[in-house]
Amino acid sequence: MFTKLGNCKTKAVALSLIPAYADQFVAKSRAVPVVTDLFNTENLDMNFPELLKLCLNVNLDISDEQIRQVEKDTRSQAKGSGFFRHRAGRIGASVSGVAFHSNLAQPPQSCIKSVCYPNLYKLNTKAIKHGCRYEEFAIKAYEAKMKSIHKNFSVTRCGLFINKEHPFLHATPDFLTQCDCCGLGCGEVKNPLTLENGDFEKYATHKHSCLEKKDDKFALKRTHDYYYQVQQQLFTLPERKHNDFVVCGVDAAGNAHLFTERILPDTQHWDRVVPKLELFWRLCILPEILGRWYTRRLTAPVKMPEDGGICFCRAQPDKNIITCSNSECPYKDFHISCLGLESVTLPKTWYCPHCSRLPQFKRKRGKSHAQHKNQQNAFNEKALLRDKVCVCEVKATSNDRLLECHSQRCRNGKFFHLGCLGLKRMPNNSKTAWQCPACRKSKFQPTICTSSSSESENEVEFVKKTVGSIDKTSVLANLTSTDFDIINDQNGWLDCSIIQQAQVLLQQHNPLIDGLQRPTLNRVRNFDIASGEFIQILHTGTDHWLCISSIGCSPGVVHLFDSFYNDVILTEVEEKTQDLLSGKQVDLVYLPVQQQTNGSDCGVFAIAFATCLAFGENPAHMTFDVPKMRPHLATCLQEKNICLFPHF
Repeated sequence: MFTKLGNCKTKAVALSLIPAYADQFVAKSRAVPVVTDLFNTENLDMNFPELLKLCLNVNLDISDEQIRQVEKDTRSQAKGSGFFRHRAGRIGASVSGVAFHSNLAQPPQSCIKSVCYPNLYKLNTKAIKHGCRYEEFAIKAYEAKMKSIHKNFSVTRCGLFINKEHPFLHATPDFLTQCDCCGLGCGEVKNPLTLENGDFEKYATHKHSCLEKKDDKFALKRTHDYYYQVQQQLFTLPERKHNDFVVCGVDAAGNAHLFTERILPDTQHWDRVVPKLELFWRLCILPEILGRWYTRRLTAPVKMPEDGGICFCRAQPDKNIITCSNSECPYKDFHISCLGLESVTLPKTWYCPHCSRLPQFKRKRGKSHAQHKNQQNAFNEKALLRDKVCVCEVKATSNDRLLECHSQRCRNGKFFHLGCLGLKRMPNNSKTAWQCPACRKSKFQPTICTSSSSESENEVEFVKKTVGSIDKTSVLANLTSTDFDIINDQNGWLDCSIIQQAQVLLQQHNPLIDGLQRPTLNRVRNFDIASGEFIQILHTGTDHWLCISSIGCSPGVVHLFDSFYNDVILTEVEEKTQDLLSGKQVDLVYLPVQQQTNGSDCGVFAIAFATCLAFGENPAHMTFDVPKMRPHLATCLQEKNICLFPHF
């Protein structure tokens, strides 16, 4: 029977349990070393110069057979786990341009994390969705066109190729080509969202267009990131002598409009780019791979020596030093040699490797003055369209400074004057989830239940109507002795009833705080929108509790407090935070807090973090007395009065 199952085209998963057939379920590329294997927990205690020394001595090696095996096992790309395993820690062709243009003294952490954790940092923008939707359509249109002008032309899909000469690089062309007249080649397809109805003339005038028009001909911009991507593909696959760069637009009738340019290897370009990519890999990528430099918990440095020592090394200053732009930097000055920045252009505003990880100093893309002005004009226009606004019931003017209520059911004027509400400044959540006092009072939405005695399929007769309200901040259940046994058990995992009981006590202590809703609601995405500063304990969906809060944050920014932080913020957590802010979250920022030492204390720590926030304390500044945390929580719940957890 097993032999017959083994000969089937679709393999039965039961065969994976039979030793004689199990090997066919294991990808052969699993034996190929990956860059992430370089991580060592001992490196977590190293400072930046120590970590840098290790990075500068790392050497990768890979054989032709291993390259072929990886490519074969990754042809399904994102559908297979091997695709992300072999990408992690290697600079891909798609980020080659970003890496080359980055300042090594102040590298973009978003790029670093996307290279190190490609399975977690996935872009899912409207433009990317559009490109993926039409990729196969564009390739088929290209193939049909090329078959009409080339002899025995063929297109095949491929997997991930690792660069033999530079194993820290990889490339994944959209397809490989072959024909009798031109030989071997590869190709890259782009479906720009801004290319409407196949109008290349209009598209070429866009600021971010990848095409330009020279001598009445369209061409790929040699300064665009796509050119860097294509060149890395060509030099990663040296047997491929050309790359067909294809731009596809779709008109209203669903017809494809193609632009194709055959790109040849540019040796001068490649010789200029590779050294910078290797520096970026060693100075920026490897510190994260080897020692989690950008995602580890921030630790306070040892006391500054009295003899005037500087930098991580605490040695005396020399002629070549650089000063951190953070006035509160604990290190202040640094030896350029300790940071490996001897040949790097330093920016006017520079933050050291320690301070650059702080949320307030991370590089962010802000809106331009023109964008802010357009947004304000659109806001005023909406208010001007109303006959009257605010509780004063007057017509709005273009010079009014108005605050918008974000409740969809607002019947009180929608826009309000700050003075009429007794406010001197805009609330922190004015652009995200602020609600007027009247809408806040109607927090609990009525629920209408109806029943019918009619059996007709065409008519429904309502015979009873019930109106009630849902209090999403009330207790889930009264705690029993079993619940307290779980709390006092060092391996006990807190459930929703215990978590909500603690949140109810926090609400009683500080009624002005919003959020603190039943954690069961986050599974069904049914949170009420937070109309003020909030605290909320979330379940991630993977047996883990954490705490989020907007207290003290800028509009749209939320702080994350996680006692078991694992390098990145889960997409599920971001989505649930968006629910609380009605989709107007700008940034979710992890703050370094005390980490749990077992697999079951996450709920206790989440309550401890929330308690700190409710009492006006910063959880990032707290070091809890772990053995006393569970008994303290049990006492608080029994006495129905919560207070700060024991700390040092």
